[in-house]
Amino acid sequence: MSLLVRYTLKSADDHDAQADAMKTLIAELKTECAGAVTYSAFATSDASAFVGVLEFDDDTGKHAFLESKAFEGYRARVTPILAGPPETTDISAIATTRA
Repeated sequence: MSLLVRYTLKSADDHDAQADAMKTLIAELKTECAGAVTYSAFATSDASAFVGVLEFDDDTGKHAFLESKAFEGYRARVTPILAGPPETTDISAIATTRA
């Protein structure tokens, strides 16, 4: 159970703020939701676009993430700089180098 998330900023000038917010979210998730979610954040060649990949072991992990204080704080930090709600797509791994 995984999600691909595409974030678009109102302005490329907010690139550093979004990158910092994603790094903070991941640091907080490591403490609050350790083992429940794996979250990888990526910048793209477009300074106003980012991609996140969230991996959950199960529905419980997904709900732990969605209800976490880390995610709540992240949303509060980035909502003002996003062009709109992130675009999410359910994805399923078919091959991985992860153990």
